[in-house]
Amino acid sequence: MKRVRFWDVARISAVLLFFMTGPPGPDAGPSPPPPAPDAARDAADPALLLTLDDAVQIALGNNDRLGAADASRDAAEADVGAAKSGRLPRIDFDETFSWTTNPTLVFSNLLGQESFTAQDFNIDSLNNPDPLTNWNSALSLSYPIYTGGQVAGGLEAARAGLEGADADRERTRQEVVRDVVDSFSAAVLAEAHLRVARESLETARANVTLVTDLRDAGLVVKSDVLMARVRESEILEMVIRAEARLEVARAAVNLNLGRDLDTPFSLTPTLEVSTEPEDSLDELVAEAVVNRPDLRAAEAGVRAAGESGRAARSGYKPEVGLQGRFEANDEQFIGAQGTNWSVFVAARIPVYQGKQSRARVARAEARTRQAQRMRDMLRQSVDLETRQAFFDVRASRQSLEQSRRAVELADESLRSVQDRYREGLATLVELLNAETALTRSRTREIATLRALIMSQANLELAVGRL
Repeated sequence: MKRVRFWDVARISAVLLFFMTGPPGPDAGPSPPPPAPDAARDAADPALLLTLDDAVQIALGNNDRLGAADASRDAAEADVGAAKSGRLPRIDFDETFSWTTNPTLVFSNLLGQESFTAQDFNIDSLNNPDPLTNWNSALSLSYPIYTGGQVAGGLEAARAGLEGADADRERTRQEVVRDVVDSFSAAVLAEAHLRVARESLETARANVTLVTDLRDAGLVVKSDVLMARVRESEILEMVIRAEARLEVARAAVNLNLGRDLDTPFSLTPTLEVSTEPEDSLDELVAEAVVNRPDLRAAEAGVRAAGESGRAARSGYKPEVGLQGRFEANDEQFIGAQGTNWSVFVAARIPVYQGKQSRARVARAEARTRQAQRMRDMLRQSVDLETRQAFFDVRASRQSLEQSRRAVELADESLRSVQDRYREGLATLVELLNAETALTRSRTREIATLRALIMSQANLELAVGRL
């Protein structure tokens, strides 16, 4: 079955919200005020239009969390390269200068320079030699023939670490996408909330005008006008707070995109509605167990710990190595008055190490058990997260249906009370209560849509689809 990318669903929901509070009908009062100058400027500049896909792509290129995950992955790849070097020969060049009267060193350096003569056997010369200058140039090669599994275990542990870093990086990418969806949808809904607040303000002002006209006609008392103005002031405060929340929401979008917080943009979410059916809970849980990057990282962690134990057990086994050496000795720098070469094959057999190897093996085994337990705990958490997100989506959809129905009823109720109030058949309290109910219903609709968008995002993240 074809998968639907989450941000498609999120933008669909955003589109519905964007238009659900469109131009009011003839009975809904005056139109809302025009957008603020900055918003109008942004909408007029196509270069500032930002879709959710645009936001995701910008974040994937700029987000600091993802950059840190990339650096961690690069470090793990470098660890693999370092571990591979254990299988390669090592070549070193050493240059040593000495100026000495040490009898042993003078004797050996004269031999190395191939300048030893019969008079150097003189007892006085042997015991009290003159100072001797020697430059020793040596080229050596060493190659591990057998390490008891230390190199192989270290390499496999590094490869498992790289696999885990790749999985961690993918998990971070998905979390960044979810955060972008979170902040982007929050900004869209903050705009919608501001729209609702402004429409409510226009309704409150229309009520003030209506009550004032009725007061002027001698049909209501002055206290009704004062109560209507109090409600207008409350709604005006709601507008002010909604404007502030929108500014913060826009800054949060820029933060997740890795941009300056004042970077201007306008939101333009547009997509066709998807009709793809939902998967069952069992299918989602099974998919999560296979797809979740953090589960793959945990599995890689178990393998890495096991391979580290293999490397630790190499301390019980012998090591065999090959070494070759070519050197030159001369009284002059980089000279070759005397040269020689040597080839060695050496074996080291551990007999007693003061329980050092046993302690290393015990530590590796304990870390393996720890990694296994953490993996098992994560599996259970993945199951629970998927179930919670699944039922949150279901509940949020039902809540959204109810909240939209409540908006329709509250809107119809307000129009009815307004008509009755004009005819003197309803009190101002009823009128204000009806307007408050409509505002509350619209705000609730925004909140339930926000809950649905985020529950869908959390489900996609829980399953590993983002």
